[in-house]
Amino acid sequence: MNADIKAGALVALAGFAQALVYGMLAFAPLGQDGLAIGLYAGLVSALVGSALGALLGRAPVQFGGPRSSTALIVAGSIFGFQSQAQTLSLTALVGLSAMEVLLAGLLVFIAQRQGVGRLMQCLPAPVLIGMNTTLGLFSAYKLLPAMVGFAVFVGVPHAAAHLPEASWLVAAISGLTTLLVVYFRVVRPNPWGMVIALLAGLTVQQACQYGLTATTPLLGLTTAHWPHTVNWASAAEQGLTALWQHPGLVLQVGIGAGVIALLVVLESMQSLLTVDQTLNTRHDTARELNTLALATVVNGLLLALPSSNYVSRSNNGLAVGGKTRRSEAAYCAVLLALSALLWPVLDRLPIHILATVVAISSLFLIQGKTLHWVRDFFSPRKHGRMDSNARFTVWVLLGMVGATALSNLLVGTLVGVLFVAAYFLRQQSVGGLLALEHQPVGRSRTLRPRGDRQALDLAFRRVCRVTLDGSLFFGNAASLAIRLHDELKPCAHWVADFSRVRYVDDTAVQALVRALGSNLPHLKGHSVAVLPAAQHVPAETLRALEQLCQGCGLHCTSHLDDAFYWLENHLLGLSDRASGESPANPVHQALLDSHVCDGLPPHLQTQLTEAWLPLQLTAGETLFREGDAASGLFVLASGQMSAWHHSGNHSDRLMRFCPGSLIGEMALLDQRPRSATLVADTACTVLHLPLQTYHLLDPELATPLLRNLAKELTLRVRLSNQGLALTQPG
Repeated sequence: MNADIKAGALVALAGFAQALVYGMLAFAPLGQDGLAIGLYAGLVSALVGSALGALLGRAPVQFGGPRSSTALIVAGSIFGFQSQAQTLSLTALVGLSAMEVLLAGLLVFIAQRQGVGRLMQCLPAPVLIGMNTTLGLFSAYKLLPAMVGFAVFVGVPHAAAHLPEASWLVAAISGLTTLLVVYFRVVRPNPWGMVIALLAGLTVQQACQYGLTATTPLLGLTTAHWPHTVNWASAAEQGLTALWQHPGLVLQVGIGAGVIALLVVLESMQSLLTVDQTLNTRHDTARELNTLALATVVNGLLLALPSSNYVSRSNNGLAVGGKTRRSEAAYCAVLLALSALLWPVLDRLPIHILATVVAISSLFLIQGKTLHWVRDFFSPRKHGRMDSNARFTVWVLLGMVGATALSNLLVGTLVGVLFVAAYFLRQQSVGGLLALEHQPVGRSRTLRPRGDRQALDLAFRRVCRVTLDGSLFFGNAASLAIRLHDELKPCAHWVADFSRVRYVDDTAVQALVRALGSNLPHLKGHSVAVLPAAQHVPAETLRALEQLCQGCGLHCTSHLDDAFYWLENHLLGLSDRASGESPANPVHQALLDSHVCDGLPPHLQTQLTEAWLPLQLTAGETLFREGDAASGLFVLASGQMSAWHHSGNHSDRLMRFCPGSLIGEMALLDQRPRSATLVADTACTVLHLPLQTYHLLDPELATPLLRNLAKELTLRVRLSNQGLALTQPG
């Protein structure tokens, strides 16, 4: 079977059960009368979400049904409605929840228009882990009674107060299903594990029902008073009347809608990010959010639950479906087929089997790493060794759990939203700017002639190095653009280091281009940027940075050393040359530039000049290799060379050499093997002083030559220190 169709069908089998159970959970506060409404609401949510996802979406497997998080928020809202107005009818409560869902859909659309969908992709993992762990804990807590064979209750205390209603036969069947789920999803992970457990539980249930008498108590835990439907017009009318008579409900509906919208956006965008990372794809987040907003609005009009785009574990087991919409179509088709097939017997469907599977799956939402972090957080020995992200995750979890225990899950989720807000406020205070350095100390690791070095020392007085970090988004774009505009006004050149940036949105691009590219035209074409490696950031972020560099007139490189090398060549007027090398020099001039002849009288300079032999190298040719024995001293007369150090499959450029550079003096002095490989970047002329000739030099010449070699080594150390400064921000 095609992987797309297989993934869609597999997730639909599990999604059908989850839609029914999450619907039951959302309307559990209404008791048995709300059970049928919940089954209808969950099923319609799954069908509407999957249909619109297949028609309009682009993400593999549009998991269109409700999630435990949104179901719990709806349940909490119904509790809140009942606490504020005890006389509300069932129809009015359903109408208020439908208004909440409808408003949530509109908020999702507004959030998309404001770019919040893209912003969600840079949310810190601790916030997401802490919030999802909390929601997983409370969904398992709510579903536990049904999981162990009780009737539909709203939590453990409620179920414990009605123990006589429990059926131990049902509990045994649920226990068998639980063991199968644990085996196929933990001991021997299998994408079909949930489906196998579901089919096994249903088979045992039907066998018991066929073999036992009708007097067996609570064998099926099926729906009561089915079908219990609510007229949409009556729900809308009574809901509006309730809002008019109880103004406090307006705030409750608004807060609930806001939390539902946040959860829909957060879960859906994180699911899309998982798909993109797994399949190396890039989805249009605006299109996906618009589809989800439309689905949620339609669900509100149909008195159903919100829809979410979600990637399940079963889908992950099949490499997240595929890269086409066939998985979405297969998911929708299987849901429709299951709904049509089971509709006549839905009133006799053993809900506890479905609840068992879903409850166990909800337990797997609790991240094991989070529980380890909680243990370390309260351990005096391990607390100090935890990183900041782990501690932040525990604070999110404790804050949400504490707020939920003291009030309700709606308030607990709002606490999680406050953690998200705190993160963005911190990002705004940081401003995305890690360091800003005028007249930077760092230079490229390039040996240049004495005159070029002096010219660069003067030119770098009007150079500014800017190191940016983290995320550049609407929250910090304005302050960042204003500061850079003010700081770069007196500069003639700047080096923009984007290598630490991990997210950029359109607002940041527009603000920086307007502040730098348009208002500081003298910097265009005279500055350089360092982009992050492609494997470290999403392709969309890299494209946004390239667009930013193009708008600001920045030359792009992939390494900070290359950026300073380009800028130095530009300052020296060498940027029009392919390699940036200086023009060829006569032998005498090359030796003068290399410090070899420093302090020598004219007759000794002539004697030393005559001892050197010229060598010609083509581009890519090796002068000597790492580990070779010393063969003498070299001076580069023309062209450009680079020293490379090889470690495994990785090579690092240690130094570039321009005409006048002294090469090979270390091995000559300490008589040890060569420490690097010298390769010609261009066609080169090299002057060679053989080792035998060096040893036969007149002492009157050898002594000042050793002194000049020491000066060259000192220059090399200083240059290495300047190159090391490139790796330090600021």
